[in-house]
Amino acid sequence: MREQLRDAYNVFCRKHKPGLCCAVREDRPVPSFLDAESWAFGYTVRSKSDGPVSFQSKAAQEANSRLGFYLFHDVCA
Repeated sequence: MREQLRDAYNVFCRKHKPGLCCAVREDRPVPSFLDAESWAFGYTVRSKSDGPVSFQSKAAQEANSRLGFYLFHDVCA
């Protein structure tokens, strides 16, 4: 059984910087710097197995509560 996260996150990937990702809680507005020219929707993380190894759920919770987003590097991208 997959371990569900407390919150679900939409992950956006930087188009010209492979591996640079930004996770935004699903119930929050997308920050304005995530424009369609530079970023693309990648995937949604709902459980620990949905995201890459580099996605840290506790860090995502803390960053989203303080900043409204969580930047991380997807080492597999």
